[in-house]
Amino acid sequence: MLDRCVHRFQGFVDRFLTGDATDDARVNLKREHSLKVLGEARMLTRTLDVDPGLAGLIHLAALFHDTGRFPQYAAFKTFRDAQSVDHGRLGVATLHRENLLADLPRASRALICGAIVMHNRFALPAAVAARPESPLTLAAHVVRDADKLDILRVMVEHFEAGGGGDEVVTMALPDRPHDYSPALVAPLFGGRVARYTDMTCQNDMRLLLISWVYGVRFAATRDEAFARGLIGRLFAGLPRTREIETARDHVFRNASGGKHDA
Repeated sequence: MLDRCVHRFQGFVDRFLTGDATDDARVNLKREHSLKVLGEARMLTRTLDVDPGLAGLIHLAALFHDTGRFPQYAAFKTFRDAQSVDHGRLGVATLHRENLLADLPRASRALICGAIVMHNRFALPAAVAARPESPLTLAAHVVRDADKLDILRVMVEHFEAGGGGDEVVTMALPDRPHDYSPALVAPLFGGRVARYTDMTCQNDMRLLLISWVYGVRFAATRDEAFARGLIGRLFAGLPRTREIETARDHVFRNASGGKHDA
């Protein structure tokens, strides 16, 4: 089933290629991200020893989690939901419209779509979070963690390769190498996730991404973010101020449980 859906997904994405180099690079960025998130979800379900049947549905949710990104970009030329549409909701609508899950039972489709519609929310709805034993809650947490883990990779590679040059990827935030907002540093000391609305420059995006170590559900996700050097590389792109260095020490000491060196 998974192989069939990957083939179906690839054909769906191909329809959004236009021949324009910039547009196609952005479409293929989201294609690669979706496949990587599938891989991260498979890693997490193995680590968590998830029942194979449920794991299979979670993997499909991971594969299709960003289905809405493709029509979103085609219509609005942006990946910013605040300036266009909620790509989680659009993804579910697109899955229904394209019949991409038509050969699955209704309950399976509902779980997959539930995880997708919640994957990009700041937090899970209280009613869902209150039921940690629910298959839907587990699916949503795995997809959200897998998504964050690969976004960290995408952004680290983007910052390092081109200085954050693609304004669609960096949400049109200006590159001010020596600037950052205290509002994005404070969450690192408070053990909470920063908010997109507080960002004013690309260094703020680095700080927001770092704060995700406090928002992931599973220890395996957090461990991988540190072990792969993603958190350290994000800090490396920030100004070497006393405040940033102190925040770095705090994050490595507290969020990583002391298992990784700053």
